[in-house]
Amino acid sequence: MRSLALIVATLFSMGPSHLHVHPHGAPIMASPVSAKPAPLQPVVVKKRRRLSIPKLAGEYAGAVKRAALSAHVPPRLVAAVLHVENRGFINRCADRVSSEGAIGPMQLTPQTAWDTLRVNPWNPQQNIFGGARYLARLIRQFNGNILLALVAYNAGPTATAQGDAPSSAWHYAHAVMRYAQLSSAAS
Repeated sequence: MRSLALIVATLFSMGPSHLHVHPHGAPIMASPVSAKPAPLQPVVVKKRRRLSIPKLAGEYAGAVKRAALSAHVPPRLVAAVLHVENRGFINRCADRVSSEGAIGPMQLTPQTAWDTLRVNPWNPQQNIFGGARYLARLIRQFNGNILLALVAYNAGPTATAQGDAPSSAWHYAHAVMRYAQLSSAAS
């Protein structure tokens, strides 16, 4: 096995080459080829189609709009949180419980829902209104930085403030920003 590794390493060290593979038993030979640069091709950047609030929030679109206006946060942001929290599976998310114990459309933890927000997490309307209020509170706590507020929504405000938020929380926040079509620079 070691000799095979040496052969492969030798072939790769030869630079750009073309391998001629012959039938079983025949030698494998490498012959150099000229390294011509590939012709430049135009890069086509597809603009992501903007998803409407009904596409992001499904049957909860009306509640999302009302909750967002009540909490003074962009409705697309609340809809994007709901969409990402439920991985796009919006229908029947009212009784969804995550592996961490978060409940409902906005995936509120019971402690946050009952103790902090004073809402019933099992009631979809209260869950959405509570989630929007919580998001508004986090945006204020992080001085208007929406990206940090989203990280805190996912990982918790203490971990975020201490710089201990896991990379998954950052991925979550960027996903929400993409769906909401908000620029990270605008945060």
